[in-house]
Amino acid sequence: MHIKTMICYILLFLFCLLVSLCHCSRVNRTWNNLAKSPSLWKNLCGQLDWQLSRIGEEKEQRRYTLDGGTVQWKKMFASRFLLHQNWLKGKCNVRTLEGHTQGISCVQFDDTRIASGSYDKTIRVWDIKSNESDVVLTLAGHSGTVRCLDLNGNRLVSGSVDRSIKVWDLSFKSYWSGASCKVTMIGHMHTVRCLQVDDEKVVSGSYDKTLKVWDIKTGDCKLTLRGHNAAVLCVQFDDRKIVSGSYDKTIKVWSLAEGSCLMTLTGHHDAVTCLNLTFDSRKVISGSLDHNLKFWDLLNGKCIGTLDWIRSEGHTGVIRCLQTDSWRIVSAGDDKTLKMWSLESGQRLLTLRCHTDGVTCLQFNDYSIVSGSYDKTVKLWDFTPSHDFLNPG
Repeated sequence: MHIKTMICYILLFLFCLLVSLCHCSRVNRTWNNLAKSPSLWKNLCGQLDWQLSRIGEEKEQRRYTLDGGTVQWKKMFASRFLLHQNWLKGKCNVRTLEGHTQGISCVQFDDTRIASGSYDKTIRVWDIKSNESDVVLTLAGHSGTVRCLDLNGNRLVSGSVDRSIKVWDLSFKSYWSGASCKVTMIGHMHTVRCLQVDDEKVVSGSYDKTLKVWDIKTGDCKLTLRGHNAAVLCVQFDDRKIVSGSYDKTIKVWSLAEGSCLMTLTGHHDAVTCLNLTFDSRKVISGSLDHNLKFWDLLNGKCIGTLDWIRSEGHTGVIRCLQTDSWRIVSAGDDKTLKMWSLESGQRLLTLRCHTDGVTCLQFNDYSIVSGSYDKTVKLWDFTPSHDFLNPG
């Protein structure tokens, strides 16, 4: 076959779904051979619609690479296709973790564990791979509600109503949980409501109306940002900027290096309770007590879209939390539901119901959502496709 003709066939394949490709492979031997081509499935896996996060990509590479180094691209794409369909259809296994004596205020998770903070002043760490719901570790060092968490490997960072930020080492298991606390940061004059962490620093927001940048190793405060007129409820940062939302109904964009306010975004009619930078850091998505989600362009500071509960079948209660990735937004709120939206179009794709009270917090990755609620439970929503289907016989 002429090379240009083959390229045309392959380009045609790239616009087909998995089922269509299987049907096309039955047309004749040429189409069948093309459908078996590893380069075809590799190209499909590389398209934006089918890409996973960096961690997800690494996991898939390990799972579908044979001992000789050959990558099973067709199986990898089939797995991603089924995973995508599970998300769109809400096809998942739900596991409930119980143990907190009061409502859940924050959650974080990775491949091996879930960490949850609660109004009962404790942090509980759960084994994500165990079929049991037993707590692996309970951290009881805060004297008030644990309002925010950040989990990275064996390092867990928490912020509390007691005004402190603590850095915990989860590799140090002790019956005396306080022994796992390596650094305590003191400086906020009121509740530490939100934080985000990288390898060098912690950025926190507080009811004292300020944001602070801390050295994660020493616990020293390096920078204090002032400008909000009310409590800071949410924060995100990248390598150049910090974005914060407040009870004063505004979102502020700050220079990470200098601490100066670069931009103020106005448009919400009530407190901004949650926000998330998009994967390219060009936009921010925010949720509010006004029940609306808003899309903002960080190049010009303009609101470029609003999802409300009437026109968009959105939340009918306060939106408490949200997260985005390259193609979706997942949000949750006082109406007891989690909702998934298309990042590109704003279309509501899915509504999940299982909690019996308002959902206060969530985190998701390529395969799962973890959510916490006033109903005192943590739920793990697992969308991973069955590998029995991918490996028949």
